[in-house]
Amino acid sequence: MKFRAMMQDPEFMREFLYIIQTVSKLAKSCIMKISMDTVYFVVNEESASTAPLMWVVIDPKLYFSEYTMQGVDNEDDPHIFLSVPTLNLGTALSLLRNNPSYFKLKLTNLQFPCLSVDIDATVRSSDKWRRAVHHVPVDVIPRCDWQHYVIPNVPTSKLVLNLPSNRLIRGLIDKIKNLSPNVIFYATSNGEMNLVAETDMATITTRYQNLELRSICPGEDDKEKEQIEASCSVDCKKTALFFSALQVPSMELSCGIADDRLIHLEVNIREGITIHSKIPSVCV
Repeated sequence: MKFRAMMQDPEFMREFLYIIQTVSKLAKSCIMKISMDTVYFVVNEESASTAPLMWVVIDPKLYFSEYTMQGVDNEDDPHIFLSVPTLNLGTALSLLRNNPSYFKLKLTNLQFPCLSVDIDATVRSSDKWRRAVHHVPVDVIPRCDWQHYVIPNVPTSKLVLNLPSNRLIRGLIDKIKNLSPNVIFYATSNGEMNLVAETDMATITTRYQNLELRSICPGEDDKEKEQIEASCSVDCKKTALFFSALQVPSMELSCGIADDRLIHLEVNIREGITIHSKIPSVCV
């Protein structure tokens, strides 16, 4: 079982740091699935947890100048599953904020399995090169337990709209969570998205218009309608936590709504690099 990857593009290295920082704000540990053509980071929702289900999809051919992996055996589709402490990994990668020349990530076995992080960067305060090597302890998940760590599927949404910037949505959700435990996402095929908070005293609606409609999948009852509508009420704290965790500075953000089942939030960092979250509906 082997894994080794190297980055040499400073922009990609900083993006990778932002991704890990996002994951670390949602959970103390995550599942890292390594395969020949994809690297995943998955935060699983735990019972009674306020953290939403979130996963990251990375195409290693786009991010890594070198990428080598070998699974537990010579199977046709080899995988490696690791349980990774997110805060420790984020701390090990913190030097990427400077001017890195390269970043290496390798699965090693000291007295215990580790992800070894090797970074060479210029320290801004001194303009001197600094090389740092960190060994982050990980748990290798045995093959017999892989069935419990299935990568979530992107759900089929009735409507998917591109949203305004994360900063606008985050600020709004932060205000709504102080008024109502739930927030209703309501969208139409005309490019309108409403965020609705209902209290005993009032109903508060924030409306966004002329949004880009990314996809539409009407049901049998909707095919004859001129305007397709979709809505879902979700937990406000889970939604706020996802938006506040996002550390990626520039991105395309979309929201898909499956009527009364869930919303699917997708952050397109660049082609082949995406962050997903599914937030289930709540009973109202």
